[in-house]
This record gives sequence, C-alpha cells and structure tokens, in this order.
Amino acid sequence: VEENIIFPTEVSLFNFYGSIYCVEIGSLGNGHGIGLTELDSDSSCIRVRQHKIENLSMNSESVSVGAIDNLLCIISRENKVTHFIDVADIFSDDRRVPHESIKVSELAEGDVSIYDEKISFLAPSYFLNTEDQGLLYQVGISLPLVVKSAPPTACIIPFLLRRKASKDTIRSFVMERFSAAIEARDLSSLRQWLGVITKQYASNARAAKWDYESTISLLSKASLVGLDRTADVNTTSTVGEVMLPDSSCVETVTQTEMLQMILLPHAMAAVNDRNSEKLRFVSSLSVHYLIELERLFLIPCVALEMLVITLLLKAGEQDELASFLSARETQRTITRRRRQLDLPTNNRLYSENPGAAAFAETLFLIAKTSETEPPSSIKKQLISLATVILIECGSTSVAVKCLLTADQISEAIALCSKRSKANKDTAEVKSMGSQAKDFFRVAAKTAKGQKESDRCKSFYHLHCFLKQYDPTCFSLDKRKVKVSRMEDKNKSAFRKDISTVVVEQSVLAHEIRFPDELFSSPLCCRKFRSMFGYAESVK
Repeated sequence: VEENIIFPTEVSLFNFYGSIYCVEIGSLGNGHGIGLTELDSDSSCIRVRQHKIENLSMNSESVSVGAIDNLLCIISRENKVTHFIDVADIFSDDRRVPHESIKVSELAEGDVSIYDEKISFLAPSYFLNTEDQGLLYQVGISLPLVVKSAPPTACIIPFLLRRKASKDTIRSFVMERFSAAIEARDLSSLRQWLGVITKQYASNARAAKWDYESTISLLSKASLVGLDRTADVNTTSTVGEVMLPDSSCVETVTQTEMLQMILLPHAMAAVNDRNSEKLRFVSSLSVHYLIELERLFLIPCVALEMLVITLLLKAGEQDELASFLSARETQRTITRRRRQLDLPTNNRLYSENPGAAAFAETLFLIAKTSETEPPSSIKKQLISLATVILIECGSTSVAVKCLLTADQISEAIALCSKRSKANKDTAEVKSMGSQAKDFFRVAAKTAKGQKESDRCKSFYHLHCFLKQYDPTCFSLDKRKVKVSRMEDKNKSAFRKDISTVVVEQSVLAHEIRFPDELFSSPLCCRKFRSMFGYAESVK
C-alpha cells in the first residue's frame, strides 16, 4: 500500500486577517494543489479548502510559500511565476468572487531576479541575497502589477479593498476597473460586481448611515442640470474629490463613492458628448445598482434615485421612467398605509430619509427646466411625486411654493384649500412667500394659453379661493401710483406723460398689474377688475 508522507517543509502556518491557517503543499496528490485549513479556536472547528493551481509544479524543493499583505504567496522558482491567493475569497461562499489565484509572471528589474539561485526566500516575506556580504530584503506587493495580472472580468473589488494601501490608491484602482468595464460595455460583469459590492455594503450599518447624510450634497450633480457642455469631463480623475468614509467603512464601497467615482463621471461625460448609447448603458447600470440595494432591503440614497430618474429621462426611456415613478409613489402609499395600521414593513417613508425635501425640490427643478424638457405625462408624475414627498416631510408650504413656480396653479390652490380646511390657519403657508400676488401672477401666466371662457372660469375660481385664503388682499388701501395722462395733441414736448396720484384700490391691485389684454370683452374685463379691487383709473 502506497502511503502519502507529508514532510515538514510542505506544511506552513500563517496569520491571515487575524486567523490562523495551515497551508499544505501538494495536498491533491502527485505534487499538485494546496490544502488550506482555517483553525477557528473560538468555535472549536476547522474549515478546509482544496485549491488547484493549473500548470504549476508543486515540488517542495522549487516552491516557497509566504505571506505578504494578508495574501498567500506561492513562489515557483522552476516556473518563474508567483501566485497570490486571498484566503477571504477562497473561503467565501459567494461564487461571484474569483476563487482562482492571481498569476504574476516575473518582470526583470536590473540583473536581480527573485528566482535566481543566489536569492533565498525566508518566510513570511523576506529575500536573502547570499552573494558577497548578503543583503536581506523585506518585500511588499506591487498592487498595479497584481491588478494588471487579474482577468479583466474578475470581481477583484473586495480583494482590492482589503489591501493595506492608502484609501486614495485603492479607490483609484476600483475606479479604473469599473471605467474599463463601462467602456467595454460589459454589463454582465458589472452586474456581478455590483451584487458583490452591495452584499458587503449590507453588512456595514455605519456605511449606510454615513451615506444617507453625505449624498445630499450630490443632488445637484445627480440632476445633470446646468452641465457645461464645453468642459471636458475626465472619468478617471475625480478620486481626489471623493468624500471618503471613516476607517469603519474602508472595506466597503459606499453609495457616495459609487456615485462620485463611477456613475456621475460617466453620466456627465455621456451627456457632454451627446453619446446616447453610453447614456443608456450608464442608465441600465444605475438602475441595476438601485435594484441590488433594494433587493437587500437597503435604502438607495436620494442622489442615486435622482440620477436614475435623470438618466432615464435623458436616455429617452419614457416608459421605464413612468413605471419607475409610479412604483415609487405606490410603494410610498403602501408603506404609509401599513404604518397607519401598525403592520410590519421593511420600507422607510421618505420623511425618514435625510435629504428627502431637497430631493423633492430637485424633482420640481427637473420638471420645469427647459434643458430636460420632460413630456407632459412625465412632468405630471414628477410633480405629483415631489408634492407627495414634501407633504409627507411636513413641508406643505414649500410644496405650494414649488407648485406655483411650476405654473401648477390648480394643484397649489387645491393643496392650500385642503390644508386650510384641516388646520383652519394658512399663516404658515403665506409666511413662506406664497402670497395672493403669487397665485394671481401664475394664474395670469397660465391664462395666456387658455380660451377666454376658460380664463374667466380660472379667474373666478382664483377669486373664490383668495377670499378664503387671504381676504386681506381685497382690503382697500390708498397709495400713490403712477398713471398715464390722456392724449393731448397740444402738449409740450418736454411735458411728462406720467402723473403720480393717490388711488384707493385693493392691496392686491397695488402689488400687481391686472392683465387687461387677456379679456377681449370690455364688460368682462371691468367685471373682473372690480372683483379683484382694481380702480378703473389705473391701467
């Protein structure tokens, strides 16, 4: 019977990430592969993994085993290659992370080679030059070389985050990795990467808490409004401006970092270059990232949600955007209803999410800006969702003000009327700048696009509303106003045509001009002027 004899030179003990591992060379028989055993003293158990390295002779005389930066290093003098193995990946149950070693071939630097016979390896991370007086070197990992040697589709993001290099260096490699996959339009690999990243993110509660507050400042950028199309957008030079989380989140890619390092730069570049194909790709990537977060019951930050909405709008994905907005509003309604009935729910209300009010105001900005030009149906959905969020956040007065700036006079009146019936007090709404003159100005602006019969209905409706909302605006007040003089053919060329006289009319009439040109019928015009307290002598 043939017996397998294990020699002391074939077994090593190493400390990786604070745990003890036993490494056995040639454990698969015939000198192939390695055996990894994790010794867990806390739970009094062991975990074993067998790892095969293709086309590598595991002769103990030509192979050295070491540990550098928590990586198992297999140095083969015979094959002149070094294999790096991350035990965190080998023992991971997630099949999306690579379980293969990273093979790094020798790069000659001068006349010295680590595979030279005069160079001896001393575990865990030393090389001794036996020539002359002898020099002892402690070596480290060349991270750029390791990253370059890894397959381009491999998800080595967790591998990179576990390295001891500076945060800026690690984030630069992560950003370059994502950028290369985006330029290659490799959505399949990117989806796997996002799945791994969000799984790690879900296990770090402090990262999520940090995200909710830090991403509020990214709302403006995420709206993609007001971009300078003449400016160059470098998709690989923003790492210095990235808000990095504290040390507790160093092994996690946060939503803030995903936005600042990857999604926003590429989205801005696609918009500036008018690259519709890339815009749709980044849109799909952003949507998938949001879905991955919600699949793990994580709350997407407001900036990510804003970017998804903006990208779908700019990419012309109107059906998808309409479904997304509808689902958002429905989800909010269901969550609110379950809370009212004291039923369990994993969803959070917008009012519990930092930056929700700012998110809603940005939705109004997108709905009314000429740069995005959303279709009327999408505009209506954006305004509806934004209004609901502001009301939920207790910012009804802000919602009214935003509705007026978006020329939604009917919705603003309905909201004020509903609030006044509930609270019997509109002082708060008026204190935020929603004055009677603001309603009148918007009514006059929207009336320009209406038939005259509809204009009459609108102004009558406005008059009834203002009598309840702010009856003081109809109070008579004497003020000095400038009026035009009657035509005088014999007037002097130096005489002014404007006179200042004291006129008694409503407070509203003193603050805003009546749009006489909207009414072709003089009788109808005089009637509405009288209703709103305008003096006949002032035109």
